[in-house]
Amino acid sequence: MKEIEINNSFIAGPLSIVREDSNILAELPYKTIGFDNYHISLELDLTPDKISVNASITPGSSELISYTTLSISKEGSNYWQLDGEATSNLEVITPIIRATRLLNLFPESEIDSSGRLTVNANALIPDNIFSLSDYQNINLQVKSKALEISGFDDKSIINTTARLSTTTPIEIEFKSFSPLLLEYITGSGAFEVSSKHDNEADKPLLNLKFESATDEAQSPKLHAEGSAYLDAAEPILQSLHRKIFAPSFTVTNLGGKLNFQSEIFFKPVNSTSAWQSWLERIGINFLPGSEIHLNTSISNQEKNSLLKSTGLDQSQADVEIVDTVQLILEPSATNTFAASISNGGVNSKLQASGSTTSAVLQIRQLNCSYNRTSECDFNLDLMAPTIINKTINTVVKELHSSAKIKIQTDGDIRKVKLEQINTTFEEITGGEFKLKKGVIQQPLMNCEIKTLSTSCISPKWKNQLDAFNSESISLSGDLVLSDFNLKTTKRNTELSANFSSKNLKVITPENYSMTPTLTGVFSLNGDKIEGKSQLNAGALRLDSNWYHNIEQATGNIHFSLPEVEFTTNNPLSKAVQGLPLDIVSGAFSANGNVSWPLQPKNSFKLILTNIAAVYGESFATGVEGTILLENDEEHWFTPKPQPLSIRSINAGLTLDKVLFSLSLDREQDLSLRDFSAEFLDGELRSEALTWNLADKTRSSILSAKNVSLEQLAQETESENFEAGGHLDLVIPIITGPDGITVKHGHLEAVEPGGRLRYYGAFSPQILSGNPQLKLIANALEDYDFRTLEGSMEYPPSGDLQLSLKLVGRSDSVDSERDLIINLNLENNIPAMLRSLQASRDLTEALEKQLDQ
Repeated sequence: MKEIEINNSFIAGPLSIVREDSNILAELPYKTIGFDNYHISLELDLTPDKISVNASITPGSSELISYTTLSISKEGSNYWQLDGEATSNLEVITPIIRATRLLNLFPESEIDSSGRLTVNANALIPDNIFSLSDYQNINLQVKSKALEISGFDDKSIINTTARLSTTTPIEIEFKSFSPLLLEYITGSGAFEVSSKHDNEADKPLLNLKFESATDEAQSPKLHAEGSAYLDAAEPILQSLHRKIFAPSFTVTNLGGKLNFQSEIFFKPVNSTSAWQSWLERIGINFLPGSEIHLNTSISNQEKNSLLKSTGLDQSQADVEIVDTVQLILEPSATNTFAASISNGGVNSKLQASGSTTSAVLQIRQLNCSYNRTSECDFNLDLMAPTIINKTINTVVKELHSSAKIKIQTDGDIRKVKLEQINTTFEEITGGEFKLKKGVIQQPLMNCEIKTLSTSCISPKWKNQLDAFNSESISLSGDLVLSDFNLKTTKRNTELSANFSSKNLKVITPENYSMTPTLTGVFSLNGDKIEGKSQLNAGALRLDSNWYHNIEQATGNIHFSLPEVEFTTNNPLSKAVQGLPLDIVSGAFSANGNVSWPLQPKNSFKLILTNIAAVYGESFATGVEGTILLENDEEHWFTPKPQPLSIRSINAGLTLDKVLFSLSLDREQDLSLRDFSAEFLDGELRSEALTWNLADKTRSSILSAKNVSLEQLAQETESENFEAGGHLDLVIPIITGPDGITVKHGHLEAVEPGGRLRYYGAFSPQILSGNPQLKLIANALEDYDFRTLEGSMEYPPSGDLQLSLKLVGRSDSVDSERDLIINLNLENNIPAMLRSLQASRDLTEALEKQLDQ
């Protein structure tokens, strides 16, 4: 054969074969592109009792010879003794590897090799070489010096180099091949792998030292320790990632170092079992100080997804091993490995790239096992200084959560058990609310995760909150959830739980507060949430049933307040603190139905029975009636006037036997229709007294008949004023943005008139220089009037202004001649009422009314 050519890169020939008796000699020169000329020599000596083989490869320009010697001698009738040695300088065989593609493990790579490798083999082999169970005394010895193999991948532009050096020869002896029984193993050395990407400098990828031995129990083992450098692994992992993983998840900037120790234990020589009987277990310890750093990116996320909203779709992760993570691999009867992890401790930090969201995870007492099923338990501690959710405009500060977690996996079913869950946070703020210093405690939660569904149950769930603040309400205290059930599928979420609270504190923006007990149940099914609850505060009990559709933002609540009786020892203020009004006697009940958005069927009904109420220094007793309100989608109104009666109202001056019909129309006009009351022995009447709840201006006429001046003097307890007679008044009342005002009011005395006794109207200093004024002052001390008429004004300031004209006589001036007096009087009514209120004992006056 003159010439052999392979792929235009390997050319060999001519081939020479010479035989002399039992000796055969074959020689072949060859050359490859980019390499030296080589010469292959193969010599065989074949006899009935012995086979000898000598082979060598010699380069043309060096003395780096690779050779192999093999001797097979007859040993008894059925066995042969094999003794062989192979020594190779790998630079010599690299051209053959490249040209013939003998190593098809890297079809797209170029392979380079160098260094020296020596292998010695001895064995007793049977006549039938395929009968593996008959092989005996198999011994293999390997030595290497500066052994180096490099592979270059054109597509990823990655050059990977592996180096092996033996400190002492690696010697392995097998008792048999089938079953595979290891007699002993000895030797030590070092193994290194480095990687080079593009034009970068060579980076270490893996460094390890190994040592093998056989202990006193005849159990061979292999010990190794070293480090893996992850920054050099990034180009390789990216190349594999493109082939294996989804393109939506990418890892960049991989770095860090894994320090490890490993031991491989083989079965003792005398043990026998089935497949894999030669291997006892593999142990790998990942050591403290090991670190992993990487950036992750998850694309194709929906805009409102949790990862996108918090910025964690683009994040930086740092992982540190703080307690040794021990991995054990053991052969199992199913031709697989059973794995276990124990005593692990890991810290990891996650920092969102596009926001200040960050979290620190601590895993302690990590223990896991993996076989046909898997089980893993560990203690988890989560600390998040800041979590920002841009979608719902929410910020969580100083979140801290800890739990003991156990995870079991069997096929496609995963069971998760969480114990001793404790979560705290410093603050959670949203667009319209703020929560401060919350604590969430769960003794136990069990979850089951399947391919298409997830379910969780928890017997008890305690929540404690220092403050929940919004524009409409503030809350603090405890809320306990029990019998918590959650089930989610791809299309639906179902949730239900009982809830209760014994010290929930509620505060309104007006500083009204209550500390009720609360019990109830709620359930969520898809977008629909519903429930019922009972709130107890003092003598109050509020029962409610409610429903809300999250998707449509619609819902309703039906509530009822059973009749509750109040006493001075059990007033309304004992249930609700801070109200401007307190109920100290009587009873009321209420019920209603409210929908959102407002619906025509909305209603509210309040029944008052002999109510006594206190408002500041004023009070009312004997309040009776029923108030019914309905809604027309925009405003609340009374379907018809609601009759109410009040036995007495005391705001400094007293109104008795107050009767009216309450009316609220669609224009938000609140009217007291057919109003009547007894006042200062006279009577007040009005067809309607009207206020507009939207602060629009409204006018009303209030008339007063036979108001007693004598009673007025007694009620005001004036020491220098006495009067007799009666007045009629017409009072035009205006209500609106300025409050209550009166314009162009009129008053006049009822025939036959009355008397005035006004002592000390003016000071002596004023009278001394004004004889006319002194005459009037003397007349007012003893004045009988036939007529009294005038006008009244009541501006927003509260200063009542009276312009009066009196016609009468005074015995102290001239009993036979009429004296006409014009008076302009001014008095601040709110100040006067406060003075009257201060001059009496409120409790005594109220008890006197209640006793009537």
